[in-house]
Amino acid sequence: MTQEIEILQFLHYNPEASRAEIGSSLTNAPSPATLKRLIADGVAKGHIEVVGRGPATRYRLTPQAHVTMELNLDTYFDKDIDERQVQESFNFELINEILPKVHAESYGKCNIS
Repeated sequence: MTQEIEILQFLHYNPEASRAEIGSSLTNAPSPATLKRLIADGVAKGHIEVVGRGPATRYRLTPQAHVTMELNLDTYFDKDIDERQVQESFNFELINEILPKVHAESYGKCNIS
């Protein structure tokens, strides 16, 4: 799994995380400059949103990323059944508000591993 995917999966389960929290969650933590570049790349691709400024800056997935990001089912099934985060209802906002905004080139990148 690439560091980019690790970051997206971490943000999926830990919305509004700081850069330090993201960095400490990665298997092979990159340098602060590399982490900053990876996050900036995620922002440029439309996968990560920046919330706040300065030391209070937090990061979260964009609605588009929730629809198009790669899923690693091993991450989900590694947790005990009682610890898994499940969505209890369908998000109807996806159809009317988010899917029309998803870039066409993102459709081909939806992988389930």
